[in-house]
Amino acid sequence: MDRHLFALTEGSLADLMPTVMHGEPGAVLLVGVVDGLVHYANPVAEQLAPGVQLPCLVDDWSRAAQLQAADGSPLDHPELGLATNPLSRIAKGRPVNGERISAARGSDMSNAREALWVIGIPFEEGVTEALVGMALVVLLPVRELHDAAGKRDELRGAAERLHSRAVVASDLSFTISDPNTPDNPLVWVNPAFERVTGYGTEMLGQNCRFLQGPDTDPAGVQRIREALAKGETVTELLLNYRKDGSAFWNEVVISPVRDSTGHITHHVGVQSDVTVRVHAERERDEALAAARSARGRLEFLSGVADTLSAELDPRTAQDLLPSLVVPDLAHWAFATLVDHDGSHRSRGGFVVRAAHSDPALSGSALRFAENASVLTSQSLTVRVLQGRTGPTLLPTIADDALTSGVADEHGRRQLRELGLGSAIVVPLRARGEIIGALTLLSGPHRRPFDDEDLLTAADLGARAGLALENARLYAQQRRSNETLQLAMLSTPRSGSGLEVVTRYVPAGEVAQVGGDWYDAFPLPDGSTVVVIGDVMGHDVSAAAAMGQLRTLVRGIAYDRACSPDEVLRRMDHALEGLGVSSLATVVIMQISPAEGGENVLRWCTAGHLPPLVREADGSVTALQGVGFILGLGLGGVERRQHERILAPGSTVLLYTDGLVERRDEPMDVRLAELREVVTGFDDALPLDELCDEMLRRMLPHGNDDDVAIVGVRTS
Repeated sequence: MDRHLFALTEGSLADLMPTVMHGEPGAVLLVGVVDGLVHYANPVAEQLAPGVQLPCLVDDWSRAAQLQAADGSPLDHPELGLATNPLSRIAKGRPVNGERISAARGSDMSNAREALWVIGIPFEEGVTEALVGMALVVLLPVRELHDAAGKRDELRGAAERLHSRAVVASDLSFTISDPNTPDNPLVWVNPAFERVTGYGTEMLGQNCRFLQGPDTDPAGVQRIREALAKGETVTELLLNYRKDGSAFWNEVVISPVRDSTGHITHHVGVQSDVTVRVHAERERDEALAAARSARGRLEFLSGVADTLSAELDPRTAQDLLPSLVVPDLAHWAFATLVDHDGSHRSRGGFVVRAAHSDPALSGSALRFAENASVLTSQSLTVRVLQGRTGPTLLPTIADDALTSGVADEHGRRQLRELGLGSAIVVPLRARGEIIGALTLLSGPHRRPFDDEDLLTAADLGARAGLALENARLYAQQRRSNETLQLAMLSTPRSGSGLEVVTRYVPAGEVAQVGGDWYDAFPLPDGSTVVVIGDVMGHDVSAAAAMGQLRTLVRGIAYDRACSPDEVLRRMDHALEGLGVSSLATVVIMQISPAEGGENVLRWCTAGHLPPLVREADGSVTALQGVGFILGLGLGGVERRQHERILAPGSTVLLYTDGLVERRDEPMDVRLAELREVVTGFDDALPLDELCDEMLRRMLPHGNDDDVAIVGVRTS
């Protein structure tokens, strides 16, 4: 191939040429160039041609190894008088600079083949007597690279020729040493050895340790010694030194060569300068380490942010923040937060939370947090909190910084006890505002913080600040909505002889006003009206509709002293006439005193869940009732009223569906569970405790919907 063609195709040739795997153990033979016999074979060569007794003819050994040309054709064509077997040429004293062949994989008689690269070097003068008239044969494994689609045949042929030349001119060197001579000296080296190391035949008679230097790994050298002592092939990567003192990475494969009796006669070494590969692998490893570090940093930041974001109570979120960065990022840490509700004015308007990695110092960290007003306006924490400086790294905390930043000696003593080292202070930001500062201390026994830690902490400050602010805003919205909701619910009142208790628990998911409501008020005739209802929806519209319905029920029931069924009939007409389209379920009860201390209970249901009555003897009854829900425009529909006697000591329980409705359980199962819970209460349990216990037992993991409860007990 001429130089011009090589220039045009050099990049493509790299894709076509096979890769000789120097690091893999090779088969080593010693072949007589006069008798054509294979005299010695190492264990790898024995595996290629199992069962062959040495010495044997080269052609017999080739047939036993099932050697073929690279394209799968026979190596020899006797009928044509052609001999292409490289081993046969080596046996005639002709060098083989590198050719591709293949062999059967052990005893596998299938089509599976092992690609090999054959190199044959006849020994010249100057070798030991045992090697005179011999040739060294090395068969190395090959990794085939698949041809890209559309490559020209001309290019493939050029690649074959170039690869042969490349092996001859490569840094692949061979040495032979004699383990039967003291110190296992070199007895032969090929020219490539001199090109790689700078040492030539003048080093014959010496052990190859002259290649070692100050940074050669002694453990690797020891592993080579131990393998050779056991008669095993060994591969090691060593930092060796050339004659001029320059270092290079040497991939060494040393194989023992045995005679027919199994005695080791020589060691054959294959050396390859893999400095470029090692440097490339190190650069890759460094890049991978950097990528792993970045991924770990992102996972840490995401974990902290996710944990904080999942906590909707602002006080709990504030407590969590320092503990989430200890000990992974800091020896100990404290968060200084703006006091929004004014409950910590005595501490300079700051809320401080602290955590320490040493359990023995956790109490001291909490006491420091209680005494954080000792931080002066000149302290780095306060300056960052007030926006006078940005994220800051202090490699060491000097005494003058401690003196100016802490107001008294007691506070300085506290900080020294907790451990100083280096420090990082970053702002906690949310929506453009600084809501606090996070201070990290490395402590005296950890490495000082660096710029990478500062970047991590600054990123953490942004994420944590937003999570803390979201928790605060959520709590603020929730308080506002609860205030609105409760303001729209009447304070229960009742007639004589009745105890009324109410409970309202807003949904635990998002702070929303809803449509659940209750009411209880006496009528002029001495009876008491008890109402519970649920407007469909969870928004301001549902709350507004709830307010309208509550007012209508109150007005109709009180003004006309209507019975429950009449109240619902009038409600149907009023909603239809006023154009109120909201849908709602409701139960209206009227409890009137009767003779003998008993009470008459009348009720009417509009699509609501059945109330429960717990008698004084502990029995529980569900107050069934049917009826269309309100808001369907059924002004003329009849409403059916029910009536029963309430004995003294009876308890009536009304509730909304948030108490019993669950996506993963049928409603009838939950209603049966509620009835069982109520049945199991102690007779002497006060009514307010009974209502609380209902909530606890029915909703052990919190509620996803608003819950309203009304409990009425007769005396």
